[in-house]
Amino acid sequence: MDKKKIKNIEPPKRFLGFAEKLAPFFPDIKTCLSQSGNDMEPKDHIALSLYKSANMSTMMGAMFILLAIFLKNSQFLLLGAIIVPVMFAFGFYSNLYAPKAQALKDARKVESELPYALRHLLIEIKSGIPIYQGLVTISEGYGKVSEDIRNMLKEINGGKSEIQALEENIIKNPSFTYRKSFWQILNSLKTGTALEKTLQSTVNNIIKEQILSIKRYGQELNPYTLMYMMIGVIVPSLGITFIMLISSFTGMIIGKSTFYALLVGLALFQIMFLNIVKTKRPLVKL
Repeated sequence: MDKKKIKNIEPPKRFLGFAEKLAPFFPDIKTCLSQSGNDMEPKDHIALSLYKSANMSTMMGAMFILLAIFLKNSQFLLLGAIIVPVMFAFGFYSNLYAPKAQALKDARKVESELPYALRHLLIEIKSGIPIYQGLVTISEGYGKVSEDIRNMLKEINGGKSEIQALEENIIKNPSFTYRKSFWQILNSLKTGTALEKTLQSTVNNIIKEQILSIKRYGQELNPYTLMYMMIGVIVPSLGITFIMLISSFTGMIIGKSTFYALLVGLALFQIMFLNIVKTKRPLVKL
């Protein structure tokens, strides 16, 4: 893709040796980096992830030490000894697989535009336009797909054959649907079969898959709605009523902090629920 031109930070040399030993344990990092538009070497990316997580853990450890000194409570040292290693591991994996998260995000955007770009290409091919000119026409107006096509056209204009440029472009793209579609186009070019039929079949299959994904999403919303009603509406209202009844019988005093905690908990649940629904929603242009 015509990637975002990521500016890579030079990883500290002291982490490179250890990162090189860790690299064989993460064989998928090279693919994730390539598909996210990052040309950094896997060992350099691992070293940088170690460096970032080490910095974060060091600052957090210093905070716990300062709390223990100023508050004169050694429990903070014990708490820090438990939390800091956990945060180091969490930070390392978050930084390490950030390119994969970006690649998945880009893949969803590609798949939302892909059937319309391919349908446009199909119209051009039916009109007797060569494949190269057809690719030029869809290099604008189709978001991430157009960015990818423009990148491929640059390679062709630089002297590579259409087949070679297509092969390299397919490997670097994060979307499985895109790779599958363009492999079929590539096979048609290699074997000399009718490109028109291949494109028609590909477009039809993608549209069918999108319709199925919308139906699946609709079915998934039913249990999500039930869960929302239970946790967001029924449980809080009945829970507060139950707490008030218990307090009236037992004389237990319920402080404001309890209600504030419930409000904060409900707000966090609402945010989490909206994020889950948003990430599950298929990116389909209507």
